[in-house]
Amino acid sequence: MRKTNSIRLIFVLGAVLCCGAYGGGYYYMQQQRQEPQPQAAEQILAEDENEIMESGTVVLPYEYILKEEDGFVAVYYADGETLYDNTAIVVEQLPGRLQAEIRAGKQISNETELYNFLENYSS
Repeated sequence: MRKTNSIRLIFVLGAVLCCGAYGGGYYYMQQQRQEPQPQAAEQILAEDENEIMESGTVVLPYEYILKEEDGFVAVYYADGETLYDNTAIVVEQLPGRLQAEIRAGKQISNETELYNFLENYSS
């Protein structure tokens, strides 16, 4: 009788622990999946304008600028003065429209777009 009660107790404790582990994992995963509630577009724009006014700086819609330097494409940060990288891409070998954009200062919005450009036009 004593051995039977011990086996039942072990079985019940094992079942309780398994259910607890399953429930805890489920709760943890639900917490990880929760995303912040979307805000209204007007509220987001108002917050961005407040940040710009408070900081006194203007947020640019691009991160990099491509310019011609000694016949080659040079990559600058958005300020247009700080050099990010020199490339071996010859401006004269690019399509005419792209040459004009680079000579005027082609704006690149993010790092992904920059790397796509460099990958496409590097030899």
